[in-house]
Amino acid sequence: MVERFHRQLKAAIKCHGNPSWTETLPAVMLGIRAAWKDDLQSTIAEMVYGEPLRLPGEFITASQEPDANTQADFVQNLRRHTQLLRPTEGTRHGKKTPFVFKDLATTDLVFVRRDGPKGLLEQPYEGPFTVRRRSDKTFVVLIRGREVTVSIDRLKPAYLQQQSETPIQPNVVQNKQTHTRFGRRVHFPDRLQYT
Repeated sequence: MVERFHRQLKAAIKCHGNPSWTETLPAVMLGIRAAWKDDLQSTIAEMVYGEPLRLPGEFITASQEPDANTQADFVQNLRRHTQLLRPTEGTRHGKKTPFVFKDLATTDLVFVRRDGPKGLLEQPYEGPFTVRRRSDKTFVVLIRGREVTVSIDRLKPAYLQQQSETPIQPNVVQNKQTHTRFGRRVHFPDRLQYT
């Protein structure tokens, strides 16, 4: 079956008489696909596409001058049709609403996201910084002694641990002597003792 197709392809290329077979291959393949098959009662192209291929000779037809009235009718119909068209509202699929923390409305300290290029192990947020003023879209934040206006989608509330007012007592290491379960005191040589 494949040999038969190759024989047919080779014979068709030879008929063109062009030494460069790559230039004639598209025309030969079009001819093979548009050839009538008696056993199938159709062409290969009809079986694939559901309708016959339009061959290059069928594109050129005797030109007929269209009547002036039909051109005017066509223009009128076209104008009437375009007047009936109404634009439809487009949809934006790329519009994303930024995530905003609810606690930003009440917090006094915020972290500010770095938007520039970051290193691999660099933290994404700086801060915490003090909030001076806030609006719907921006906050005025005190960063390194300057008031900077920052967009709300770059902010994150800072949750700091409350400082306990009781003073922390230092741990006093008591020199406890170790005893065995029988009550004997364990004594290590001085060279093994921690100092």
